[in-house]
Amino acid sequence: MAKIRTPSNNQIKEWRKLGMSKYRKKEGLFIAEGERCVEQILANGFVDVESLVVDSGWEIPFSYPDESYEVDSEVFKSLSDTETPQGVLAVCNIPDQIASIELLNQTGFLVASDAVQDPGNVGTIIRTAAWFGAAGLLIGNGTADPYHPKVVRSTAGATGALPVIKGELSELLDEFESEGWTTFLMDGSDGSVDVKTVTPGERSIIVIGNEGNGISDDLFS
Repeated sequence: MAKIRTPSNNQIKEWRKLGMSKYRKKEGLFIAEGERCVEQILANGFVDVESLVVDSGWEIPFSYPDESYEVDSEVFKSLSDTETPQGVLAVCNIPDQIASIELLNQTGFLVASDAVQDPGNVGTIIRTAAWFGAAGLLIGNGTADPYHPKVVRSTAGATGALPVIKGELSELLDEFESEGWTTFLMDGSDGSVDVKTVTPGERSIIVIGNEGNGISDDLFS
């Protein structure tokens, strides 16, 4: 069992900032919260865990890594993104974004998000894509940060399981289509084809649109 330490006030201050996107990007860190989420992240090994933070009033049913810290309940609540904290969170390193060339020559399918704004929906997309063996994720501008605390919780430990490319989705799709990838837009408007009748090829991209507006018009051109 690792020795549990007491963090400095400066460490606590820096952890609190990770609730904001600009600080996650600046520090290259994100927070995973909740017993199940943290346990799966530790077990999967998809991302590097820098440190574990536990509420002094909780008994955590798994082994702590070497860099583990204990704080009182009030401090833990100030770090938590939930109304009813589960007593444990992990400070993790954001995986490096890969270059598109690393996916262009692969086969399989990619899942792309077109301005999907709800963090819970983005987490579900990531979890489902990982479950079905996607080769990677294309995260279009306007999509919720994949390392937002709620997104991470919703992935149920799948954060980091798939390579991610973020950018202007229309440009990314043009790049992949020029290399033989076929794009399928998940759209329910008039003239759409029943998804059950579609047979994806060995290089396919499935695009999921915004909750209210669906697929952006420029992706239909």
